[in-house]
Amino acid sequence: MDLPKPNFHSFYDKVVNDIHIATKTICELFMKTSVEESKKLEKAEELTVSGDGTWMKRGYSSLLGVSTLISFYSGKVLDLIVKCSYCKTCEFWKNFEGTEEYDEWENKHSDKCSANHNGSAGKMEVDSIVEMFKRSETLYNVRYGNYVGDGDSKTYKGIVDSNPYQNLFVRKKECIGHVQKRMGTQLRKVKKDNPGIGGRGKLTAKLIDELTVYYGLAIRRSINTSVETMKNAIWATYYHKISTDEKPQHNNCPSSEDTWCSYQKAKASGTLDSYKHKNSIPVVVQKVIKPVYDRLTDTDLLERCLEGYTQNNNESLNAVIWFMAPKVHYSDAKIVEIASYIAASIFNDGYTNVLKIMQLLNLEIGLSALKFSENLDSQRITIANIRAQQETKEARKLKRAAQKEAEDITATIEDLIYSPGIAD
Repeated sequence: MDLPKPNFHSFYDKVVNDIHIATKTICELFMKTSVEESKKLEKAEELTVSGDGTWMKRGYSSLLGVSTLISFYSGKVLDLIVKCSYCKTCEFWKNFEGTEEYDEWENKHSDKCSANHNGSAGKMEVDSIVEMFKRSETLYNVRYGNYVGDGDSKTYKGIVDSNPYQNLFVRKKECIGHVQKRMGTQLRKVKKDNPGIGGRGKLTAKLIDELTVYYGLAIRRSINTSVETMKNAIWATYYHKISTDEKPQHNNCPSSEDTWCSYQKAKASGTLDSYKHKNSIPVVVQKVIKPVYDRLTDTDLLERCLEGYTQNNNESLNAVIWFMAPKVHYSDAKIVEIASYIAASIFNDGYTNVLKIMQLLNLEIGLSALKFSENLDSQRITIANIRAQQETKEARKLKRAAQKEAEDITATIEDLIYSPGIAD
């Protein structure tokens, strides 16, 4: 068989190492540029950043994790760290511990070891974010004054405890997307803890989604106002949903021409006499969900939501990283780092950064490669614009609502089929 000679593993390692150096160099270069851009946009030396961690494996057993910091105002990646708690070479040499060969190997290997994290997978994010805060002044001569988190108090506590900057207390800001999710999470927990409040006409999955969306919209519509305004807007959605013909409670609902409240619309058009409330939340459900609203209208929580911060950019970047290093296939730390550097470079300035990486690797770049990268960037922008259109959003909402309704019907039927004593 006339087969070519296979590559040696040492040659493969050299190629991977060269790619790693090139991707890291380009990524770090353009992250510095992004910092300067963010400083101009924010007009301050203390930047507002959103931080998030993502893991190769779900749960808290992952050996690899990536954490990123993204400027809220420029939307660009400023720093990233890949943490790994496993080294295959260390695992092999562990059997020879105590020998002269081991000592000699350990001295040479310490700088090359891929394991740079001791502790649980969950702690990877905390350690990485703290490390990035601590090195911001050294790397970029900038400080991060506001941290947008996903509600994970461990990360913010780690930042505060580490005291990364003198004479500056890092302020916590909430991602309003994650705050909105808390409503759904807590309502589902209430439903689980209180058997009998679920099912048609009660606390269905569709209703939980509606209340969650209304809660999020109330927050978003009250950005840059006041805590009291935001709180009233949230409670308006609650009282709107529990209102009945006998007891309408729409005092806090907006009465403007473009109001979302159908009752206020009927009142403005003079058709209130024929108005009928539909699908009001039963009293039994009201009693168990009201404490959830009490907790999620806490003044301190809403104060951190007033400026409308989100972690959407971090989550988008996470998707790009794992698209390049799919979770279904194992990749070692260096491969994940390469994927992260390429993803961050594309995320910041588009696919033309890939050409710069190729150039650094002394690869010939032709006109076709340039056009290909430009087309990819153009397609990416077009798709993003389509997804941002109101019609597209509405279509996605309707699709999700239909799915939830189908799930509720199925669950109701299953409850009837599998009720206790059905076979008696």
